[in-house]
Amino acid sequence: MKKLLSYIIPFAFVAIASSCHYTDTTKPGYEYMPDMYRSPSYETYSSNPNFPDSITSRQPVKGTVARASAIYTDLDRLPYVYADSPEGYEIAGLELKNPLPYTPENLAEGKRLYFNYCQACHGETGMGDGPVVQRNGPVPPAYSSEALKNLPEGKMFHTIQYGKNMMGSHASQLTVTQRWKIIQYVQTLQKGASADAAPATETTTAAKQ
Repeated sequence: MKKLLSYIIPFAFVAIASSCHYTDTTKPGYEYMPDMYRSPSYETYSSNPNFPDSITSRQPVKGTVARASAIYTDLDRLPYVYADSPEGYEIAGLELKNPLPYTPENLAEGKRLYFNYCQACHGETGMGDGPVVQRNGPVPPAYSSEALKNLPEGKMFHTIQYGKNMMGSHASQLTVTQRWKIIQYVQTLQKGASADAAPATETTTAAKQ
């Protein structure tokens, strides 16, 4: 027995030492107690011994804002299928259209959101002269400029989603619905029209022709 232990103890020591010595970074060595960092998962509705009630599916933390709250609509839950690439930008410009009705209410909310999130750079009238620019920040082109006056709404949405050039993504700040409302307001600045005038009547008339 002593002779056997004389073989086992040195072997165990070498095994432990070798598992902690990384001469080859492609080999992590031996694992001891892997459950510490690869814990077993439980099915959603399976019994769970880690909780007194044995329920795996837990209630949300108190104060959690539900996705079904009034802040979000069904539109906000749809996946965005266009890639963050030049190709995705072009395809979005061709295919992506504003699903919201062009109403005075949506336009007014778009204006409110624009002044909260956009005018700091783009300016009150979309001329690229906001407070950030006046303090030597990057200068965006005016919405009425040749570069932007005919920019499709799908490209605008894609830019809000991912960001483009000097503009960063606003996907975490604005819901899908809010972005489309801002775009409706930006379109009035593209045309140089009064943002306070609602073109819903013209749009409805054109649709009937």
